[in-house]
Amino acid sequence: MGELLRRYWHPVCRSEDLSDLPKRVRILDEDLVAFRDGRGRAGLLFFRCSHRGTSLEFGRVEDAGLRCCYHGWLYDVEGRILEMPCEPADSTFKARLEHPGYPVEEYGGIVFAYMGPPDKQPLLPKYDIWHQAPGSLKGTYGPRVGGSTECNWLQSQENLMDVAHTLWLHTRHSGSQFPSDLWGIMPEFEYAETELGLTAMMHRTLPDGRTWTVVWELVMPFTTFMVYVNAPRVDLPGASIEKSRRVTYCVPVDDTHQLSAVIEWSPLIADEQRGPTREQLAPGGRKDRSYEYAQRNPDDKEATEGLGPIANHGLEHLATSDRGLIMLRNLLRQGIKDVAAGRDPKGIIRDAARAANVATSAGSTIAVQENRTHVHSK
Repeated sequence: MGELLRRYWHPVCRSEDLSDLPKRVRILDEDLVAFRDGRGRAGLLFFRCSHRGTSLEFGRVEDAGLRCCYHGWLYDVEGRILEMPCEPADSTFKARLEHPGYPVEEYGGIVFAYMGPPDKQPLLPKYDIWHQAPGSLKGTYGPRVGGSTECNWLQSQENLMDVAHTLWLHTRHSGSQFPSDLWGIMPEFEYAETELGLTAMMHRTLPDGRTWTVVWELVMPFTTFMVYVNAPRVDLPGASIEKSRRVTYCVPVDDTHQLSAVIEWSPLIADEQRGPTREQLAPGGRKDRSYEYAQRNPDDKEATEGLGPIANHGLEHLATSDRGLIMLRNLLRQGIKDVAAGRDPKGIIRDAARAANVATSAGSTIAVQENRTHVHSK
C-alpha cells in the first residue's frame, strides 16, 4: 500500500505555514521539513542535516535556501548543498553530496509533495470545482472538527464512502450534525466505479414528493468530493442543482495517525448569505471535548477512532449497505497489483489539458419528478 500511495501527490501543509521559519511535517511515516526560501520557492527536505544530523527545523531561512543551525550548511529547495562554511574554500565535498528531498507544487493554499519514483511522477490534478467564478479558494490542513486523527488514514477514507452512516450517526443518533433533519430520511444507495475512482449516491424521497439525490465522489486513493452544507428547503419547492465546493484529502501521516486537508471554493457573496460550515453544524461547535459529551454526541472521530489505531477487518460482518467501502477496498487492491505490474494505478493523470481541469460529478440535485429506477446498494 505504501508503494501505491507514493504514486500520488500528497498535501503536506498550508502555503501560509511557510513564512520566515521552516515547518516540521510528517507524512507517509517520514519526518521532513518544509520551508520557503527568500525567493518565494517552496521546498521539502529530509529533516536531519546531512552533516551531523541535527534537525533542520531549527535552521534559518535565507534568500537561497535553508541554513542548518549547527555548522551552517546551506541547502536549496531541491536539496543541493550550496555552502559549507567550515570547509576549505576550494573543497569539492558539497558537489559530491545531495540531500534527500521531494518535489512540491502549491495550489489552493496547500503545499503538495510527490514522494514516489521520479520517473513515475504524475501531474497534479486540478479539479473543475476550483475553477468556478467568481469565487475564491481556501486551503485548510490539520485535525478537522469532529474528524479523526488517532487512526490509520484508511478508516477515515472508508468513512467517506460509507455513506449509510450519514443517516444514523450524523442524524438519528447524535442529532442533526448536518444542515437538515432531512438527512434522517432513509435513502436508497447506489454506487458506481468511475475512470478515476467511484461515486456513492443517496436518493431520498422528500415529504413533498420531490427526489433529493446527493452524490459523493472518490478520486483514488484519498481524495473525496462532498456536498453537505445545503439541504432542500421545504418552503421553496422546485428543482435545483448544487455542485460540490469542497475537496477533502485523508492524509496518511503514519500507520496510526492521519490528518485532513481541504481546498474549498467559496462564491463571492456576503458572509450572512453563506450556509453554515460542517464545523459550525457540530453540536456546540464541538467545543466540548469531554468524554461524556463524546458518548452522548459521537461524530466521525469517535466512530473511526473507535475501530482502533488500525482496524481489524477480521471482526467485521459486512452488509449490503457497506457496498461503497467494499468497492473502495477492491480499487486499492487493484491499485497495488497495477503498481507491482508496472502500470499506472487508477487516478493517475498524465495529460496536461485534462489535469488542469478534471471533471467531477459530486453534488446535490432536487428533482420535481423523477422516473429513475431505484437501486439498493447495487
